[in-house]
Amino acid sequence: MNLKNVLIDIIQKQQLTAFFQPIYNTNNNQLYGYEALIRGPSDSPLHNPQALFDAALSVGVLSELELVCRKISIARFVDLGLKGKLFLNVSPMIFLQADHPQGKTLSYLAEHQLKPDQVVIELSEKYPIESPVVLQQALMHYRNLGFQIAVDDLGAGYAGLKLWSEVKPDFVKIDRYFINQCHQDPIKREFIKSIVNLAASINAQVIAEGIETEGEFEQLQTLGMSLFQGYLFARPEPYPSIKLPSILQNNVQVQHYTAHFEQMASSLLQFIHPLKSDELIKNVVEYLHKNPNVHSIPVIEGNKAVGMILRDNLLELFSTPFGRALNERKLVKETMMNSPVIVEANTQLDEVADLVTTKQDEKLLWHFIITDKGKYVGIGSVRDLLRQITQQQLQHARYANPLTMLPGNVPIYREVDALVQQKINFHFAYFDLNNFKPFNDVYGYAKGDKIIKLLAELINKHAQSHNFVGHIGGDDFVVIFKGNDWQVICEEIIKEFDVLISQFYDKKHLQAGGIEAKSRAGQWQFFPLLSLAIGVVSPDLLLCHSHHDIAELASDAKKQAKKFTTSAIFVCRRGSPACCKVNEASEPAVLERFAS
Repeated sequence: MNLKNVLIDIIQKQQLTAFFQPIYNTNNNQLYGYEALIRGPSDSPLHNPQALFDAALSVGVLSELELVCRKISIARFVDLGLKGKLFLNVSPMIFLQADHPQGKTLSYLAEHQLKPDQVVIELSEKYPIESPVVLQQALMHYRNLGFQIAVDDLGAGYAGLKLWSEVKPDFVKIDRYFINQCHQDPIKREFIKSIVNLAASINAQVIAEGIETEGEFEQLQTLGMSLFQGYLFARPEPYPSIKLPSILQNNVQVQHYTAHFEQMASSLLQFIHPLKSDELIKNVVEYLHKNPNVHSIPVIEGNKAVGMILRDNLLELFSTPFGRALNERKLVKETMMNSPVIVEANTQLDEVADLVTTKQDEKLLWHFIITDKGKYVGIGSVRDLLRQITQQQLQHARYANPLTMLPGNVPIYREVDALVQQKINFHFAYFDLNNFKPFNDVYGYAKGDKIIKLLAELINKHAQSHNFVGHIGGDDFVVIFKGNDWQVICEEIIKEFDVLISQFYDKKHLQAGGIEAKSRAGQWQFFPLLSLAIGVVSPDLLLCHSHHDIAELASDAKKQAKKFTTSAIFVCRRGSPACCKVNEASEPAVLERFAS
């Protein structure tokens, strides 16, 4: 049997298997979708997809193969009950075939009750074509039918860029070549940055595929990416796992640094049916014997938690002479512990730990009760509590600035990107010390570190309660303000800083109002006392697409604030980097300044 007949036989008998590789979204640590990948018969030299499609192209049955691949992938996706989006690979070569049937993909979806908006048509680069017009028309056809579009890369030269600008794909995939060792290759990082920025400009989401190492994963996160696919997370499988991979379970999210779900008692919630206070102890003992893994049972009256039955206490009571006879007819409320640890679901984990560890009775340390506005909702395990707090501390130390232990660049980037993607308005303030280098040169780095710690303490004191405080490095800090009190807080920080800074200078320098030191050019120069420059921006979330845009805005605002000779706040009212570049003559119309 010749090759064409072999392929026709495979196609007609549908001797193909759909494999699925998950795509994950690290903004919410959830599955985003699956890419469908086809394998030929396991006992055939056409098992490899590259060999399979190369052979189909060479003998002229690519269109037939593509259609049956889509049919099998769609049917299997639905049969397995997979969630999220289905990414289907499509070869651009079939767009050149006039006899390629129309409407087949829609009919397959209808057959399996799948909607077009659940499917992403992913343009494969294996067989590029020289007619971008045909390609554009084909992609627009799919888009008009309700499908989303993904392209692998910019392609080659002007044609690829032109396709991007005209089709405006919903997704852009960065090829494994650029992902491989990107954390060690600055050229690859710059390329990835350009792709991320270009994609953001057309509102396309970027997917990094082919990730194999944690180093690559962490580097891509720092570059603002959140959609990932690769062997590090899961390999293509005919029965793909629906569980979150361990690396993402341990992945540091913005919530680790802010008062979100992962820092609250609700993250430890387990539901266990409570006992009513008038239940007979006899029934409880029987239940405990049948359920050896149950150590604590909450007791309620109405919806309110009033106590806890502890396994060890109760069974010990029944093990004594006449213990059963004396106690089995008693009510639960007569035997329960009357003062268990009870916390609201939104209680911070460190506060829960304080409550648990200060409790006198050591036997209460199995579990604590969780309530929502006073109503019983479940229990939390002390072991899980300690494990999560330990994990948070390890993760915090991994990404925190070692001098101040404030979140560093990685969590700062994630916090900004999360707010941008969720379209949550905020003010971003960039704090920087004026004349810090000459102070270090004269007084030494140890005293300079004390200044940095002082600034961290002041920012924390005034801003941390409901905002995000981060330490970029050196004397650079940021605060992401989520309320409208940002100006008052910044002014309070400046006011207190200007008072406290004098204690770090000798009397002669205070009297002189500054110090003599060498400039960066090596020339002796007089430098005023340390002051604080704060650049504040309120980004337009329709124009800013990632932390790169916010950083550019804030950096420009900070430079303007540093032009003042005293502590000052410089507020940029422009909403994006493109419109924040203004000259001195036009500044007063668009910027506000507050100087101490």
